[in-house]
Amino acid sequence: MSVQPFVLVVEQDLHYLELLNSHLKLLNVSCICAKQGIKALILAQTHQPDLILLDIALPDLSGLQVIHYLKHNPETAMIPIIGMTTLTSEQDGNPILLAGADDCITKPYNFHELQAVIYRYLTLAQSCN
Repeated sequence: MSVQPFVLVVEQDLHYLELLNSHLKLLNVSCICAKQGIKALILAQTHQPDLILLDIALPDLSGLQVIHYLKHNPETAMIPIIGMTTLTSEQDGNPILLAGADDCITKPYNFHELQAVIYRYLTLAQSCN
């Protein structure tokens, strides 16, 4: 990854938002953050990030709605989306993946697992460019 990757982080919880921001800085990844689904849709279309980390529980639109809108918009359809949830059952991830997310991770995050998922999708995004 020669150019610094750019990630859109959509997280309603300030603690997780700050944690993700710190982890991305450690990984030399720049990011822009949103706490609401509507703002996420606007930022995704405007900034065209390499990856979106998307909390499923948002105050305005559900994360599933955000995924649907992004994946059905030709300008954002190819951006990988990682759904984030506090639900722990493997079945809880199914609606996220069925909505169109590329992957799903649970909170609280394991830094090494988070890093692996981020790098996997950033590497794929870079190879497609």
